[in-house]
Amino acid sequence: MQQQGAEAPGDMSDDRSNPWTVHRKEESFACSFFSVRSDTVAHGTRLPRVYNSVRMTSSGVIIAPIDDEGCTTLVGQYRYVPNRFTWELPGGGRKLNQMPVEAASMELSEETGYRADHWLQLFDAILEPGTIDGRTQCFVAWGLHSGIAHPEPEERLLQRRVPFGQAISMALSGEISSFSSVTLLLGIQVRLTRGELPADLEMLLQQRSR
Repeated sequence: MQQQGAEAPGDMSDDRSNPWTVHRKEESFACSFFSVRSDTVAHGTRLPRVYNSVRMTSSGVIIAPIDDEGCTTLVGQYRYVPNRFTWELPGGGRKLNQMPVEAASMELSEETGYRADHWLQLFDAILEPGTIDGRTQCFVAWGLHSGIAHPEPEERLLQRRVPFGQAISMALSGEISSFSSVTLLLGIQVRLTRGELPADLEMLLQQRSR
């Protein structure tokens, strides 16, 4: 019988120090968007091994625009890498010397035409920390003003305006499969349920469920 307070086999102490020792850094590929590193590293007392990782030259932003009727606007496009059409929240890249909200404002305008009076950053998330160091800043935007979208030449976008609750259902069903889009939508819903959003934003979101 385990004594009270004794550490069970496999339990970990709260040691948050860096266990990695870097023996060599080697860049095996690089382009304007990212580089691939094949570093030689050791974890703790283990033998050195090659650790492959992707290092981004920029970070990302994603935005959930909420209009005066409590709807959000999705953008759809055929994505080359997964080889399928996807619905996502508007978003894109951010230069490392650019303020996140500035990049988010530019991406929202490019992909939807919207300008927003109010911005709230909900997350600063890492998509796959074991492989990629890219970060995505996740925003909610409201107090929207319509304009003309002007996407980049290789972005053939469709727009789809849906009630916020329908966007949540699309995220849960897999119709929206972009992980950052799903995370942001569900994060907004949780904050809404807890009453942790600005009052005017809560009113916009709640009016669709009355």
